[in-house]
Amino acid sequence: MPSETEIANIAMQLIGEQPITSLDEDSDRARLAKAYFRGAVDRALAAHSWTWAKKRTLLAEATETPAFGYSYQYLLPADCLRIWSLAKGGVDLGVSQKWEREGDYILTNVSAPLQAVFSCRRTSYARLDQYLADVMGASIALAVAQSTEGSNTGVERMQVTYERFLAIGKTNDQLWQNQSSEADKSGFEREMGL
Repeated sequence: MPSETEIANIAMQLIGEQPITSLDEDSDRARLAKAYFRGAVDRALAAHSWTWAKKRTLLAEATETPAFGYSYQYLLPADCLRIWSLAKGGVDLGVSQKWEREGDYILTNVSAPLQAVFSCRRTSYARLDQYLADVMGASIALAVAQSTEGSNTGVERMQVTYERFLAIGKTNDQLWQNQSSEADKSGFEREMGL
């Protein structure tokens, strides 16, 4: 389970800097890592429906209704980084039911309760998979490069590195998802409609 410092040191390694001992140490490297840490980690978590950051909740209807265009609005959880799906009664709203995010709310014409699956902000990195720590570190490295590089070459290199780490991370994360198909089901499961 990587710590914040270990995640920041992935970034330091990628940009060719010496490791830090803490985000609070008195060095330019640590100050840069600390300045970009939260935003870069949030962007990495919102880039994919990571199993580690995925959360489910029932959204309660807000007391105020939208001024026009929609019948209902639902307050997003404070730790929500990105909505991956909305459903009512287990049926995904998909494209059949219009909805949109507006500020801290989801607006729709679908009544409560609304089931939401989303990526959430995490402040503890216990049980964090290494591949996701690598993606977070690459995201920090990209943010630092964008703020400090004098040429686009370094930024482009970090962008390619981030995209490579992201692709590897997504592939590894898929291994945690249920990959069963109709062909994998037993006769009992097929008969029972499971």
